[in-house]
Amino acid sequence: MKPSYAKSAVEPVVVQKLQDDELSLRYSVFPESSYYSGGVNYEKAGDTLKIVIDRCGISDKCAPMAKTVIPLDDKWQAEVRLPYHGEKVVLVHADQEEQIYP
Repeated sequence: MKPSYAKSAVEPVVVQKLQDDELSLRYSVFPESSYYSGGVNYEKAGDTLKIVIDRCGISDKCAPMAKTVIPLDDKWQAEVRLPYHGEKVVLVHADQEEQIYP
């Protein structure tokens, strides 16, 4: 999991608990002509769920672990759904890490 996007490129990021075992993560998609974000990759490390927003070349085959569940809207936002089991949720950017939930 190698982060490609800086924090400022994907803001605002909004996390919402949907059910006891699921989170919704909405983020801005950085507009690029040769790349796109089709979702996120994640890993559980102890009591932390680390998330990286995936960046794919338009001609590459990409298979993010959690794919976007809505088409891009006029605000260039994507939404993914993630499994959640009470962990601290950390979004890993190219320039920093930040706890985004709880």
